[in-house]
Amino acid sequence: MNGKAIAIQGPGDLSKYRVNRPGQLEVLRQSLYDFQTYAAAGQTSLTFYQVPVGQSSKTKADTNMTLAGQLPAGQQFLAQSMEVYFFPGTLFPGSAIGAEVIDGFVNDVWEVRSGVAFLEFEIGSKKYLTEAPLMRFPPKTRLDGWTGVATPGVIEDQMVRTSYADACGRPYPIDPYILLESTQNFNVTISWPAAIAITNAGRIGVVLDGLLIRNSQ
Repeated sequence: MNGKAIAIQGPGDLSKYRVNRPGQLEVLRQSLYDFQTYAAAGQTSLTFYQVPVGQSSKTKADTNMTLAGQLPAGQQFLAQSMEVYFFPGTLFPGSAIGAEVIDGFVNDVWEVRSGVAFLEFEIGSKKYLTEAPLMRFPPKTRLDGWTGVATPGVIEDQMVRTSYADACGRPYPIDPYILLESTQNFNVTISWPAAIAITNAGRIGVVLDGLLIRNSQ
């Protein structure tokens, strides 16, 4: 056998070889995210964090939940801020040259994030947050900049406009922080008083940013 011989007298001699470290925790920056389709016809309510990876065709691009509405045993999550992402299914640019209209892309963002929608964060049977409008929950990252495309035969100041929009501002803080315990049910729901139709089906998601606490390995 390769390597030097070791003397094992009792359980204590094995401690430095353990993969699991009882009583020790590790903490890392990690978000809990969940995305789903926003229907073109709209809907009155969408609930997040209830469908884990592997169910209903969900992949890790859609969610990092491994259980429906709860964290597995041995994990906790300290929620520090919340974001709502919306990606319209309408590609930009969409405006005609010189047209005094708003692109479907911009209009869809406005329709979904407008003041008629509200968000609720529920843990167990208690609501810990009820807030509106969705503009209050801007993403921490977004596309920046735009590009105009000149059209042959058209003067330079009449360019095809590339229209892009999203909510912006400071991230929505969860203050004080909220600790999600393992196996504790939770969800985030976005509701509209009536279905808000948009140009094409889009993609909407909620991101809880914070710290993942788990047993050390």
